[in-house]
Amino acid sequence: MKKLFVLMLSLLMVIGLTACGNGGGSNGGGSEPEAEIKTFTYSVGGEPTYMDPAKCGDSVTAEIHNEIWYPLFYLVEDGSTEYGDCVSYEVSEDGTVYTFHLDENAKWSDGVAITADQYVYGIKRCIGYGHAEVGYLTMITNYILNAEAHLEDAVADMDDVGVKAVDDFTLEITLNAPCPFFVSLLPTQVFAALRPEIAPEKDSEWSNVVGYPTTGAFYPSKIDSANEYILEKNPYFAKADQVYYDRLVAKIMPSMEASQMAFQTGEIDYDTSADSSAVNIPELADSIDIHGNINYYMNINMYDANEALQDVRVRRAIQLGIDRSAFVTALDAGDVYYELYGFLPVGIPDNEGDFRTNADNDHKLVYTDKDEARKLMEEAGYSETNRLALEYYYNQNAMHDTVSAVIAEQLKDIYIDVTLKTAELRTFFDDRSYGRYDLARNAFSADYMDPWNYLELMAIYDDSEEYGTHFGDETYDAMLFESMKLSGEERFAKLHEAEAYAIEEACFNCPLFGYGSVSLQRPGTTGVINNPQANHIFWFVRLPED
Repeated sequence: MKKLFVLMLSLLMVIGLTACGNGGGSNGGGSEPEAEIKTFTYSVGGEPTYMDPAKCGDSVTAEIHNEIWYPLFYLVEDGSTEYGDCVSYEVSEDGTVYTFHLDENAKWSDGVAITADQYVYGIKRCIGYGHAEVGYLTMITNYILNAEAHLEDAVADMDDVGVKAVDDFTLEITLNAPCPFFVSLLPTQVFAALRPEIAPEKDSEWSNVVGYPTTGAFYPSKIDSANEYILEKNPYFAKADQVYYDRLVAKIMPSMEASQMAFQTGEIDYDTSADSSAVNIPELADSIDIHGNINYYMNINMYDANEALQDVRVRRAIQLGIDRSAFVTALDAGDVYYELYGFLPVGIPDNEGDFRTNADNDHKLVYTDKDEARKLMEEAGYSETNRLALEYYYNQNAMHDTVSAVIAEQLKDIYIDVTLKTAELRTFFDDRSYGRYDLARNAFSADYMDPWNYLELMAIYDDSEEYGTHFGDETYDAMLFESMKLSGEERFAKLHEAEAYAIEEACFNCPLFGYGSVSLQRPGTTGVINNPQANHIFWFVRLPED
C-alpha cells in the first residue's frame, strides 16, 4: 500500500509497512477521517553507514543522505549544478574568493535558520576529522586556503582557514589558487552546514540515532540500518511547497535480486539499484532508467600487500591479461556495459568532445594481449610451474559475483591463481580504505563533470602511517597539480598525459568496463533527480496515481 486510507476512530488500526508509528488519533469528534499520510517507498542497495555529512562516502549511504541534507548546490542529470541553499554568488577577479549568498528562508527541520556560520563549522569540522575519516576531504584540503595545514586540529584553532561568515547569510570561501570547477564541488556532502550542538567534533554516532534535525526535505523518524529508514517531511524546507510526499521509506535490500522482486510485487515504488539483467525482462521495459557515468576497475595494491604487485611488469600483465569483452558478455545487459580502455568512463567532457572517446581514438591505454602478458610474467619470474597466487576482494551481489568469476578465469591464462574473498559492505569498504587487499573491486561515479574528479582518485594526497598509500606516486601528483595552473586545451592535454602515466606506465589499477546504473520506476513517475553520481534525489518525486 502506498497510502493510509480513511480510518474511523472505531476501526482504528495500522496497515502496511509504511504506516510506522503514525496510526490514527482523535480529530476531535471522531466523525471525520484522519489526515492521509502520503508515502513513497524506495530501495537502498545495502546497509548504509553514518548519515554524518563528513562520513558519507559511498553510493549506498548517499541514497538516504541526499534526502536529509540540503547542499549549497545540487547536481542534476546532465551534470550541471542547480542552486540549492545558495541563491547567488560572485567570484573575485583573480578567481580565488567566492562569495555565496544564502536563502534567508531556508531552515532546519526544527525551524532554526540555516546560516553561514554553520557552513563554516561543517567544513572546518571535516578538516578536524582528517583524511582517514573523511573520504571526500580532498574536496576541501586541495582547494581551500590553509585547510591542509589544520588536519585533525580543533575547529577553534582554524582561524586562518579560508572559510568565513561575512554575515548570517553570506559565506566567503578563499581558495589557495584558482579552480575552474570549484562550484561543481559544492554539492559534495563535506560542504554541508552543521551545528556544533548537534554534530560534535570527531563524533558521528549522533547521526545514527533518531532525534537530530536536518536541513533537507526530510528528517529521519526511524533508523534501522539493517531493514529500513523512515523519513518525514521537513515542513521548514525551503522548497517544501514542491515536496508532495509526507514520508519516504527507504527499504534496505540484501541483494539486487531482492530489490527487483520487491519492485515487481509492489512493495517498493522505486528500485535504485536494479540488476542490469532487468533490461532483458519485457514486462519491465517501460520501467527502466539508466543513468550515471561509472567506471568499474580493479585496485592493485602496489605498496603493502603481495610483494609481487610492487613489480610494474606484473601489474601491466594483469591489465593485458584480461579480455574486457568477457565482462560485457557475462553481464548480458544490452548497452548497459561497455569495454573500458582507460580510467575515465564515457560521458566526461574534454576540451572538445568526450574525454574517453578522444583518448581511445589516440590510443587505448589498456587492451588484451595475453601473449605479452605471459611474457611480462615470465620476465618477473613466473611460469606455468611457478604460478602467482593473489586474492581478489569484493562485496557480494550478483554483478560483483559475475565480475569476480570472470577475473579469476581470465588471469588463469597468465600464470595467476586468484582466490576470491568477500565481506559485507561496511567491512569491505573499511578494509579497502586501509589497504587490506591484494586486488579489490572498485567503481566510481562522477561527483562533478570534470576529468579531475576521476584522476584525483589515484593521487597520494595523504601518505600518513595511519591511513597509508596503496597506489599512486609523487610524479603523478605533480602532473595533476600542474594541470591546475593551465586552462583550456593545455589543461586537458595535461590531464590526458596524467591518465596515460597512471594507467599505461605506472599501472596503478586495472580498468575493466564502464556502465550506467539501472533503476526501476513506475511508468509515469516524475520529479526524480538522477545525476552522474548514479544516485537519486526524491524531494520532488510524484507517482502517476498520486
